[in-house]
Amino acid sequence: MRIKVITIFLLAGICYMSIGCVATEGDFKTVYARQTRLEAKMARLSQEVQSIQRSGGGGGGSDIELREKVFQLEKQVNDLNQSYSTLEARVNPGSLGIPTTSESGFEGGSEISSLDVKTEDFIFNKGYTDLSEGNYNGSREQFKLFISKYPNSSKANDATYWIAESYYRQGEFEEAILEYQRFIDTYPKDDRVPLSYLKQGLSLIEIGRDEEAKLFFQTLIDKYPQSEEAKTAKEKIRELAVKR
Repeated sequence: MRIKVITIFLLAGICYMSIGCVATEGDFKTVYARQTRLEAKMARLSQEVQSIQRSGGGGGGSDIELREKVFQLEKQVNDLNQSYSTLEARVNPGSLGIPTTSESGFEGGSEISSLDVKTEDFIFNKGYTDLSEGNYNGSREQFKLFISKYPNSSKANDATYWIAESYYRQGEFEEAILEYQRFIDTYPKDDRVPLSYLKQGLSLIEIGRDEEAKLFFQTLIDKYPQSEEAKTAKEKIRELAVKR
């Protein structure tokens, strides 16, 4: 039922963008929020599939059902990636190479300044595209370059998060833990902090450090008790207790 509700909201968002409206920063943030929630659910379901397989239940009906849910969520995340790109283009037309009035030399704008903004958007979008396509090394290079060139950009927090995420998706869990912590320390008020704690815990499970994982899950629960991520953390703590 939750997946159906998510799908309805997703389709509504895509329809909204398809009618030619000008995207706002609010729309932009909404896509981020939806993607964050979907990734949290997908991470939880993927862990459930792995738990079933480790317990010898692979191939059962529940395993197949979970895999189908993960597949559906992955598709929705990919759709959101495309929606993100569309919104980015509408919020920042220069990201598609469309000249702004200052680039064209009208109204006394600064061509150098406009080109710099265009370069900033280009580097960020290239990093995000590489991440979406599974080119994790290339994605990190772009985001690290972005942060070094534009440390005060409004997207610096996004670039920092996606660096951590690239390690996580690549299965480089120790690096992911460190980068998620860098994100948490640098941007403690970001909406993705709870998800970062969750993924740190999941990463620790992947490398066999269950006791440490419990500490991260408990920190998440204590700091963000009402979050969806906290619910998942509680489930993981229960699973680890049974496993022990």
